[in-house]
Amino acid sequence: MGYHLGVDETPALPAQGPFELSGGDLCLDFVNTWGDRGRPETDGLRTYPQLVAFARQTGLIDPAGEAALIARAAAKAPAASTAIEAARSLREALYGVFSARAQDREIPGRDLARLNAALREALPNLRLSLQGKALVWHWRPDAAALTSLLWPIARAAADLLTQATAPVRECGGAQCTWLFLDQSRGRSRRWCSMASCGNRAKARRHYRRTRSDSPEGS
Repeated sequence: MGYHLGVDETPALPAQGPFELSGGDLCLDFVNTWGDRGRPETDGLRTYPQLVAFARQTGLIDPAGEAALIARAAAKAPAASTAIEAARSLREALYGVFSARAQDREIPGRDLARLNAALREALPNLRLSLQGKALVWHWRPDAAALTSLLWPIARAAADLLTQATAPVRECGGAQCTWLFLDQSRGRSRRWCSMASCGNRAKARRHYRRTRSDSPEGS
């Protein structure tokens, strides 16, 4: 099938693609496939092939797995439609959970329940296997499950949420809902990217200063 959904295995090599993977963790990159939740046109997961493209870009599957899933989705359109809706539902639940964690708010019970539902589907598909003399976790390949791409994402979210020291932040941009792991010195990072939201914020501050210093602005 070409799946590389291993937990301890080396994943497929990430590919170039349409998604910006700067969240610092698979589950946060998945949440960030919708950059501005106030603008539907920025949603990068509107079709099943887009979900497959995300999986390929993040190394969850290789080219053979990508081709097989696209073919199966084309042959099973209702199942593919159900799978992309499940993906979008899980993504928004993860946004709710991690946004609440980032802002030190209570995690919404409905969002946590959705994550637990995804884990109930995913975790029974975990297996131990020998890799040389070592035992490693891996996912049971299941070509029939178009939602199998969500299994490692749900597991990654659970792992990140149970790391007490994981510094998840939400971008401070006015029109950005990106989440990221703050690995900066002093844990003071505010922006998903200085090249985008950070520079826009600096430009807005500069504009306000120049307006207030000018005769017209006084």
